Amino acid sequence: MSDPAYDPDADVERKLRSVTIAFAVLLAIFVLAGMLVPIGGAVISSGQVGVESHVKRIAHPNGGVIAEILVRNGQHVRKGQILMRFDDRVTGADAQFSSLSVDQMLAQRARLEAERLGASAIIFPAQLSRSSAVAAKAMAEEEKLFRIRLSEQAGLAAQLNARIAQYSQQIVAQRSQIRSLEKQSVLIEPERKGVRELWDQDLVTISRLNQLERTAADIEGNIGAMQAEIAQAQARITEARQQIIQLGETRRSEAGTQLAQLNATLNQQQVRSVSAGDAQDRSLVRAPYDGVVDKLAFNTIGGVVRPAEVIMEIVPDSDTLLVEAAVAPMDIDRVRDGQTARIRFTAFSNTATPEIIGKVVFVAADSTIDPEARTSYYPARIAIDQADLKRNPELALKPGMPAEVFIETGDRMMISYITKPLRDQFARAFRDD
Repeated sequence: MSDPAYDPDADVERKLRSVTIAFAVLLAIFVLAGMLVPIGGAVISSGQVGVESHVKRIAHPNGGVIAEILVRNGQHVRKGQILMRFDDRVTGADAQFSSLSVDQMLAQRARLEAERLGASAIIFPAQLSRSSAVAAKAMAEEEKLFRIRLSEQAGLAAQLNARIAQYSQQIVAQRSQIRSLEKQSVLIEPERKGVRELWDQDLVTISRLNQLERTAADIEGNIGAMQAEIAQAQARITEARQQIIQLGETRRSEAGTQLAQLNATLNQQQVRSVSAGDAQDRSLVRAPYDGVVDKLAFNTIGGVVRPAEVIMEIVPDSDTLLVEAAVAPMDIDRVRDGQTARIRFTAFSNTATPEIIGKVVFVAADSTIDPEARTSYYPARIAIDQADLKRNPELALKPGMPAEVFIETGDRMMISYITKPLRDQFARAFRDD
């Protein structure tokens, strides 16, 4: 039996009012929380563990032929330990001038420079002028060689000039002969015309007319032959003049090539001249500090190592570890030196790996392109909090381990995150064409 006082419409209205009030309260709470509750912001970047002063590259100033390889990748070495031994019977990959002293090569370089420039005298460097008797002897020998080569070039040029003069005289004589033949042609023409008229009247024989015709034809043929010989002589003159020019160009080109080779060898020789120790010590490659061998580039006995070529890398023990991160260009405006970062080393189990505190100590001023991924990024370095790391002894970090970095950018209100997409859309909407 229904209650006569019950009003369905009023009941629905009360329930609707209650729902509206509840929704308004929830919305107010949500807005209030969005305005008051801060949420930590961070730039997320990937990276890997590195060393503060980077991995050390081991090279040899002289190079040589490998006689013995005493280490392998991953092996721990101590400072001063022998890593590789070169064949001490071979002084390195020397070139054409390897037996010359530095003074001799400097003198030779001055001579080649003068030849390359086409100069008439050698200008020796002041370093040689103040040097020993060996330098004076070297300068005298190079000066003598310079004069000999200059004389040889002058002799060849003189021969070519004499040939040009001979061809020129030949042209003059042939032109004189042409003028003489042309005069003969002019003189014979009236006689030939008169004989033809007489032959037309049967007053002379045909043999007389043919004789004059043959004489005229011979004259014209001789003139043509002389003109052809003149053209050939002119071509030979042009060729000889080109050879004279080529003499200088060839000399300068050869000097330039030899100069480039000599400069490379001179640089090597200067490095060798200031190096200390005897030949036996120079044939040994030693570890400059404690560390682990990595990226051994040579594994063959008898292989040739060029001067200053990287032989291997050593990861030092004493260097402080840090994280080398790659910051995306869209996030670089929020990253700067001194920011706090949280580091998670993904090589370990995520469930058991704590986050280590770090600090941004370097942000590159310009972007770098990854050649493999063909993407750009800004290199950044994150110093690891050593005290925090010591509290987690299970984290045995090694260079090359992957890491995930959260660079803290400060707190923002929750409502800012919620409304940012809407605000960005409004900002772009009023700029559309």
